[in-house]
Amino acid sequence: MLTKTQQKKYLPVLLDILEKLGVKLGRMGEAVLLGEVDAADADGEDGGGQSYSREMQIGLLENEEFILKAVRAAVKRIELGTFGSCQACDELIPPRRLEVLPYTSFCLACQKKLEKGEFEE
Repeated sequence: MLTKTQQKKYLPVLLDILEKLGVKLGRMGEAVLLGEVDAADADGEDGGGQSYSREMQIGLLENEEFILKAVRAAVKRIELGTFGSCQACDELIPPRRLEVLPYTSFCLACQKKLEKGEFEE
């Protein structure tokens, strides 16, 4: 397990991600809402392209919301003192993985198992 000092060094990184995601999600939400208004105003031309674009925007918004939840959970794990330990096997998540993906909750081996559907999150 990471020491409290090691865990806390990730807090500013996670808080920065939270701040940036908040701004980004606000803009993306506005774009989706504006897209709905534009689609309602359109006279039916190029409806397929607008629908695809809107679906893509919604997909991106959902992905950003997933990351937001993961970052909040990582901050909570710092508060609880469990940050840096895999939520599945309780082994240490390699610091190199945390540097790249500081909000991850799984070591690479368990993440692969999760993606293959070998166990539930």
